[in-house]
Amino acid sequence: MQTVTASVAGLGGTTIVYDVHRPDTEPVGVVFLAHGLGEHAARYRHVARVLTDRGYVVVAPDHAGHGRSGGKRLGVTDFSDFTTDLHTVIGAVDVTGPRFLIGHSMGGAIALSYALDHQDELDGLVLSGPALVPGDELPPIMVKLAPALGRIVPWLPAAALPASGVSRDPQVVAAYENDPLVWHSGIKAGLGGALIREMKTFPERLPSLRIPTLVLHGGADVLANPEGSRMVERLAGGDDVTVTVYPGLFHEIFNEPEQDEVIGAVADWIVAHSH
Repeated sequence: MQTVTASVAGLGGTTIVYDVHRPDTEPVGVVFLAHGLGEHAARYRHVARVLTDRGYVVVAPDHAGHGRSGGKRLGVTDFSDFTTDLHTVIGAVDVTGPRFLIGHSMGGAIALSYALDHQDELDGLVLSGPALVPGDELPPIMVKLAPALGRIVPWLPAAALPASGVSRDPQVVAAYENDPLVWHSGIKAGLGGALIREMKTFPERLPSLRIPTLVLHGGADVLANPEGSRMVERLAGGDDVTVTVYPGLFHEIFNEPEQDEVIGAVADWIVAHSH
């Protein structure tokens, strides 16, 4: 795998940094990857390695306000900023062959929203632990007020994501806690409100989803509600939708002890849908 780092000017001139992982052989297609809230694309190099071994170019940007990209940290208050920047990155990469999009957690919401608006550009969609409905731990009043609160006081911090919910592997948790590119403080109200507003659009939009879709979720995920994945299975309009819930797995299914099985399932599905 050969990796180069590049950048584009995103919305408002914000610098969006992205990694391009290339296989050592002639590419057979390209996979774009949208990471989750507060983290960054370099945490998916092991996923990229599996996919490049199968012949795919993997393109993984850091979202605005995340990782190596510019913008105020977690400062986005309009969810379309993420999908607009993703569209810019996708347009900057010239690779022939089938195109797939993977999104994890909040990146799952970004990927789903993007795919719903750009289905003609993609051959398949993969969602990993997608954040598509509010979590059970959020009080209903918070879910109701968050979108408005995020507009009025977008800088107001909410609770930070508990690192212990990321993985059952203590080494993964320790690496996450010590990663200087991971945001360890509270989620900004502006971003939280934007995410919840976007979540509320999915039930109405999902019936229009026609492209092949694979959804994978940890059954013991406390950071992204597995009901969001079941909602995709229930409401997606296409006839090629596969949803797998792995019993006992935590939020980052690509970083669980069973990661080889999970990432392998993604790679197999992408290969099968490339013809």
